Amino acid sequence: MSINTVENNIIAQLKANITDLKIEGFPDKPGDYKLLHPKGAILVHFRGGSYSEPEENAFIQQTVNLEFELTLLVKGLRHKSGAYAYINSITSALTGFTPQGCKKMYLTKINFLNEKNGLWQYALFFTVLTENYS
Repeated sequence: MSINTVENNIIAQLKANITDLKIEGFPDKPGDYKLLHPKGAILVHFRGGSYSEPEENAFIQQTVNLEFELTLLVKGLRHKSGAYAYINSITSALTGFTPQGCKKMYLTKINFLNEKNGLWQYALFFTVLTENYS
């Protein structure tokens, strides 16, 4: 399991379930990002991870919690293609989804980030469990 693989699996799952937004990995230079899609975008990136105490046998085994952040940028808040509706769509698409080499994903937190000229931004945090062997 690699972080890239999990991120790509998340993006593919979102694209299969939400077809009217731009869905892609978070840009390398977020300050230069320009939203060009007419409705909005979902940007995905690895936020961090935490590791359990190792179990030592012939090798070291650890449970790993990988956290991914999805940034939702969408025009509008309450209408059928507003932020609230997309938050529900994202949650439905990813809760219980099993990326390659992982266990089921689950939502841990949603944060309001910003609103500017009717463009609403929210962050959704999902955790997925996997195993690390050394």
